[in-house]
This record gives sequence, C-alpha cells and structure tokens, in this order.
Amino acid sequence: MAIFENLQRVSVGTFIPADSPIHRRDPRAKLLALILLISAVTLGRSLAGLLAAVILSLLVVVLSKVPVQKALTALRVPLLAILLLALLQLLITPSGPDDRLFFSVWIFTISAPGVRAALMLIMRFTSMVWLFTAAAAAISAIEMIYGFSLLFKPLQRVGIPTQSLTMTIQMMLRFIPYLVLNAEKIAKAQAARGAVWDDPRGTIIERTRQMLPLIVPLFSTSLRQADTLAQAMVARAYGASRQRSGLREYRFDFKDGIFLLFAFSAAGVVLFLP
Repeated sequence: MAIFENLQRVSVGTFIPADSPIHRRDPRAKLLALILLISAVTLGRSLAGLLAAVILSLLVVVLSKVPVQKALTALRVPLLAILLLALLQLLITPSGPDDRLFFSVWIFTISAPGVRAALMLIMRFTSMVWLFTAAAAAISAIEMIYGFSLLFKPLQRVGIPTQSLTMTIQMMLRFIPYLVLNAEKIAKAQAARGAVWDDPRGTIIERTRQMLPLIVPLFSTSLRQADTLAQAMVARAYGASRQRSGLREYRFDFKDGIFLLFAFSAAGVVLFLP
C-alpha cells in the first residue's frame, strides 16, 4: 500500500501556518496577486516570459515557507498528464517551410515550433501548480472567506449572493485533502480484505477495473460528509443574516500595496517579455 502513502502529502488545499512575508499580507492583496499571476501565466505567449514565471513561482513558494519536498510532490501528482500533453504538442504542432525539422513520420513531426510549444506547456503548468501550492499554504480558510467577501462586496448591490459564492469556493478548495484521505482509507480497508492495489504485473485495464470498487464508497462517504457539514452550518445559523461580522478586522496597508504592485509588475514581465 505504499502507493497510497503519497496521498497524505497532497499540498492542494493544505494551509501551512508560518510567519512569512506572504502570510502577513492582507487576504485581498494575496488573492488579487494570485489572480494577476495566474492570468499572466495563462495568457503568456513567450518562452522567456514563461521561464520567468517558473522562477517567480518558485520564489513565491520559497517566500511562503513551503517545504521543497511538498512543492515537488505537488508537481509530481499531475506530472504524467503534463508530459502527455507536452508530447502531444511536440508531435502535432505544425511547422512552417522555414522552421527547423528534427523528425517526421506520417502526420507526426518534431520541429522547432513543436519543441517550443511543449516547453511552454510544461513551464505554464509548473508555474500554475506552484502558485496554487503557495497560495493554499499562505491563505487560511478564514482569510479566503473574508478576502473573497471583501472583494465581492460591490456585487451585493446587484443582488448576487457573494457569501454563498465565497463559501462555495472555500469548500471546494479545502475539500480536496479530505477527498484524497478518504480514498486512502477506503483503499487500505479493501487491501486488508484481500484487494491487491500495487501489483506491478497488472495491465492498465486491470488497474482501471481495480479502481471501480473505490469510486462508489468514495462518493458515498463524500456525500455523507457534505450532508453533515450542511447540517452543522444550519445548526450554527449560517446564512441567517446577510451582514456577517468577523473576529478579526483586516486592513489594507502600505506594505500590501507594495506587494500588489510587485505582483502587477511580475505579471507584466510574464506577459510582455519577448
């Protein structure tokens, strides 16, 4: 069952309490900086810009005091999908008559534009994974709720239920570790009853068929936890009032403005670096 021990180290949705320059910033500044950087990485079209995004995201991880092992683990989870997409980009990207051609068989070609597209895809996804890992580590559940509530507050004037929207986003991100740990518990329980999960001789079809008995109890357990959470929220009068108070009052100060200015400048570098 060693294959399921790695699930405990999933970093998405895991807050790390620390005293870092990122942790000390206002939730609104952190969320706006994340939106700016993710938008820049998504829209970036230059190889140099995306390379700068990888370096910048690694710097954010270090400043957030995220352990290096956790950052590498976060990248290892989607690594296979990233490599498959990069291979697809490498083989099907069209090339011009003046482009350098490395390999060509039937409809598959490996050219300079294909290599460039594959590298850009790998760097784009690497930057996104590290940015989301640092954001999850530096933004607590309470900060996320208040941050989105303050950012979405103008939308309340047009009748949009921003509190429900904020809570949905927060629960979606924080529910991922619980979902993964539930999968680990169910798999270990089935292994204790004779199920074989880590047979290296099994084919892909056999391993896929092996996952089917895991899906039904996983969804059943998740729905039961969601129902319990909903009842707990109702018992605490969640949603009874549109005006919510908080234990802590957040203030956007000069350092938060500098932090946001730095994020805006970094996003500009990623977008406009030739």
